Amino acid sequence: MTEDALHRIATLVADRPGQAQLHVLRHGTPVLDLNVRCAPDTPFLLWSTGKPLTAMAVHQLAERGLLDLDAPIAEHWPEYGRAGKESATPRHALTHSTGAPLSTWHVVGDAWIMHDWDRSVRAAAAAPAKREPGWSSAYHILSQGFILGELLQRVTGTQLAEYLSTEILAPAGLHHTTLGLPTSQWDARAVLELSKTPRTQLPDRLKVARFAKKTVRTAPIPAATVHSTARDMARFFQLLLDGGSIDGVTVFKPETVQSARNPALYGAPGVRPDPIIGHTVRWAHGFQLGWGARSVQTAQPFGVTAGEEVFGHNGSNYCNAWADPEHGLVFAYLTNYMTPRGPALAWQTELSDLVRAAVASEMQ
Repeated sequence: MTEDALHRIATLVADRPGQAQLHVLRHGTPVLDLNVRCAPDTPFLLWSTGKPLTAMAVHQLAERGLLDLDAPIAEHWPEYGRAGKESATPRHALTHSTGAPLSTWHVVGDAWIMHDWDRSVRAAAAAPAKREPGWSSAYHILSQGFILGELLQRVTGTQLAEYLSTEILAPAGLHHTTLGLPTSQWDARAVLELSKTPRTQLPDRLKVARFAKKTVRTAPIPAATVHSTARDMARFFQLLLDGGSIDGVTVFKPETVQSARNPALYGAPGVRPDPIIGHTVRWAHGFQLGWGARSVQTAQPFGVTAGEEVFGHNGSNYCNAWADPEHGLVFAYLTNYMTPRGPALAWQTELSDLVRAAVASEMQ
């Protein structure tokens, strides 16, 4: 990246309120490492950007022959196989297509009980399918984490947080990443900060109030409360970009990573918007994908210039991490600053496109 490009990106990130980290790797080498009003090891709430960790843990079970992604979840978790979900598989959960995206009457209900693992799991098992499993995708905002997490625990007999730490985080060298914020790090956390613009609405205020609670941020909520740093998230996506190995340590086989990156059936151009989040998403098996030249949306978290091979996960339009195989690029941006959806998504789009453009111009 040129000095001018670096300066422009750094200035834009620093000028936004709140705390932020931005870490960018090119072919595994850091080209940007920004820590705005925080330390490099300040733990940030990842929101949905942490979802791929649990997804890759399930892929790892399949790699080891402990789980069949196309066999019913009920084979390991009998209570889940009811209310129209009898045929739902781990693959359906990975692609948000079990037919039961919500565990309760509304995402608010899911959020009300999310700090209680047992209660959330019982609710997910009891939830009726609105569609036949595999029929279409509907974003499992919180339920995906509990479905995959409980499935892993049934298969291994190990708590999800312990499994992640032992089998993925430690081997990958992700030393500042945890499922749920340890109470010992509470005072070091990036405290959530809500924008005070006229567009800030009640749902935003309710979200920050709920996720600011210690009982929530320290709880193991796989789809929401992974805490990490931009450096760790960039390292995780570099591991995936390199086929599952890093620094001589193999965490996943290359074919396992490729399987996770393969596009799912749903989210192709022409498919109606996701009924939960209101717009169309291209899904892989645990990741979101770029649109490439087929783009039908003007705002995308990985940038409108993201090719179809780009994979990653947006986190409520606050946090964002992705890998771009074409450019050998890895991007991880974390912030505690919460703005309404429209401006937040526009910012993620702008920042992702700026970083990719800076790399592309260097290649010319």
